[in-house]
Amino acid sequence: MVDTILLAAFFMATIWVGPFWMLMLLQPFEERTKKWMSGPWFVLGPLVSYLLILLMNLGALTDMIGDGSLSGVVSGLADVLGTPEGAVLAWTHFVIGDIIVTRWIWKRSVETEINKTLAQVAIMFGVMLMPVGLAIHLISMDVNKENNTHS
Repeated sequence: MVDTILLAAFFMATIWVGPFWMLMLLQPFEERTKKWMSGPWFVLGPLVSYLLILLMNLGALTDMIGDGSLSGVVSGLADVLGTPEGAVLAWTHFVIGDIIVTRWIWKRSVETEINKTLAQVAIMFGVMLMPVGLAIHLISMDVNKENNTHS
């Protein structure tokens, strides 16, 4: 039963963000995308998954603290992340962060009317490799600002 819940939470977190990400990626400047991304719905699936697994494993929080020392916390964190529950918690945590940052990238791209291709590249990497997507976006914004000041 627990394995089924973990699998469902993993897939719910992963699949939930797909339609939101695809709209931001394929139709970044469309009204439908703006409507879908205007509320908190884009993060609801992963958040519910995270909270469900966390509630099933409240002891994991105290296990992560260990003896309170830095090495105890790191060791406790490694122990928790080495479990199926810890892996799903970490995954849903990543998915939540990725979609929130990707939404921020998308929103700034729309507000500044950045080149569609640059926005799409940053958005594509936003969910796949969020730090890379964020770096691409920041560089694109800087290039866009430079181009606008020279116009």
